[in-house]
Amino acid sequence: MSEVIFPPGGFKNAGTLIRAMVATLRSYWSQAEDYQKFLYFTGGLLLVSAVFHTGVLIVTGGSLAGDVSWRKPILFGEAFGLNALSLAWVMTFLPKRRVRGWLLLGTAGLAFLGETFLIDMQQWRGVPSHFNSSTSFDAAVFSTMGTLIVFAGVVITVVTLWTFLSLQAPRSLTWAIRAGMVLLVVAQFFGYLIIANGGNTFGAAGAMKVPHALTIHAAQVLPLLGWLLLFTNWSESRRVQTVILGATAFTVLVAVYTFQTFTGRAPSDLSWPAALVLGISVAIFAAAYLVTLLALLRPTPQSAA
Repeated sequence: MSEVIFPPGGFKNAGTLIRAMVATLRSYWSQAEDYQKFLYFTGGLLLVSAVFHTGVLIVTGGSLAGDVSWRKPILFGEAFGLNALSLAWVMTFLPKRRVRGWLLLGTAGLAFLGETFLIDMQQWRGVPSHFNSSTSFDAAVFSTMGTLIVFAGVVITVVTLWTFLSLQAPRSLTWAIRAGMVLLVVAQFFGYLIIANGGNTFGAAGAMKVPHALTIHAAQVLPLLGWLLLFTNWSESRRVQTVILGATAFTVLVAVYTFQTFTGRAPSDLSWPAALVLGISVAIFAAAYLVTLLALLRPTPQSAA
């Protein structure tokens, strides 16, 4: 595991801070096992696909709405790409197990690539990628997509359980990673509900995609908070408190939109209690990031953990 060495007195300017961060990121790559590098490459390829299809959308003037939309190649490439990078990075802090690593990350990489390829293929064919059984071929594509997602979900669940057994990282980063991974598992559950429901809308106007989108990116936003905290000149106990505060607020945010969804209400159709809870959770989560960012360049004296 790469250790962050905090210089006495803190980072004097943004340049030294950025150099320290870049050096840490480089160490993750240099210490990565082959199975991690495979998934890093996979994640990068999927993000390139998302950028490419964004360009296609701009050039063609396509739509972001509807069952046949360039939105899908963009969003799925971005989501799978970021989560591929996240899974590969999380393995940095788990024991090096070559066979297990390839079994998990190799499966995840192939599932992510296959799922995104099928979605892209259907978009280029001009037909819906989801809930499309208009022909036997389209039905087979959708069925294959479901199978690939099951494989990806199993890998995510196994890695999540592993983080509770063998993760080797500072306590603050440990809890940030665990919280993000647990919510990523929850995202798989939301995805299953969307499929079982036959679409995104629940009841009159409940939008299942909102809690699904929030949880599917939890493995980035929460570990990122924990990672940034490593560069602050704070005690580990204060870092842990900040992570817990941020993770709790984010979870409450997810809970509010989950409540909205399963009561059949649109995301913007908030009762005043729901709006109040949502506002407080967003403010607390934003504050956790804000105080962390402020501390990066204006560190406080180190106190006893």
